Amino acid sequence: MRKNVTISQVAEKAGVSKTTISRFLNGHYGNMSKETKERIAQTIEELKYRPNRQAQALKSKRSYLIGIVVADISNMYSSLLLKGIGEVLGQVEYQMIIVDAANSIKQERALLEKLIDQGVEGIILQASSRDAAQYSFLEDARIPVLLVDRQTEPLKWPLVASDNVTSTQKLMETVLQKGYEKIVVVSEPLTDIVTRELRYQTVKELTEAAGRELVLIETTFEESLASKILSLVKEPKKTLLFATNGRVLMELLTILINEKISIPDDIGITGFDDWKLTALVGPGITSIEQQTRVIGETAAEQIMNIIQNNKTEVERYIIPAKLQWRYSV
Repeated sequence: MRKNVTISQVAEKAGVSKTTISRFLNGHYGNMSKETKERIAQTIEELKYRPNRQAQALKSKRSYLIGIVVADISNMYSSLLLKGIGEVLGQVEYQMIIVDAANSIKQERALLEKLIDQGVEGIILQASSRDAAQYSFLEDARIPVLLVDRQTEPLKWPLVASDNVTSTQKLMETVLQKGYEKIVVVSEPLTDIVTRELRYQTVKELTEAAGRELVLIETTFEESLASKILSLVKEPKKTLLFATNGRVLMELLTILINEKISIPDDIGITGFDDWKLTALVGPGITSIEQQTRVIGETAAEQIMNIIQNNKTEVERYIIPAKLQWRYSV
């Protein structure tokens, strides 16, 4: 049986101290040179060294765990977000505990309390509520928290999110030049989520400034959207649907395809998100592509920064979104 490689053996072969190896494994690079990091990584790979996290945790009283709370794990956004987070945390040997709040504030609270009980060193949270008071217990627990995608009011923790306003402005400025008389924003309820409201308010301001008609349809997916959409198609006004997220966009496209409604001849459609399928539907759907994987990577980097450097500043990290121009408007 092959004997386990020790940290001392890795240090000796790499020509550095055990302390340097430990710092590398925990992501505490400090002034460590690029060459040193590469040499250590290569040595670890060659020796097939696997750190004993359980032993390290007992010795250092650390868990090497990061809790990730997503609002809806069935949403494609969550998959891309987790991919980005995982790639960064994997490099520093941290493990993720992923939980799904299912857009329930009550369930989210219970899951957050469990994560705290499990001794996670930090939490990345896609909040189900905009009300910061709902999360006061996190402040009491004195645990590092980073918000992703959705901010609270007031903003009490660092936030990593898309540049919702700029991307929506750029899209709508071009769309309004195409002669649309009526803009219909379709969204899940705006009340609890600042991100949805930001997107809606941006569309509203530009539409009203252009003297066009604006309609808001809020949906929970429990009632049928089809009848509302079909009534819009029958109107003489040139109409555009704007979806505030990918789930809504997919639902709208399903209705239009099932009802054999021609895009954009009968009705135009655009919005968030671009999940590759949008390039294959109808003539190709013009949409806003969030750099969700980059958001995940940035979130992981910043939660590590908070943990390692005891950062307390409430900062916003805004990630640019990309416009994918196709033929649906």
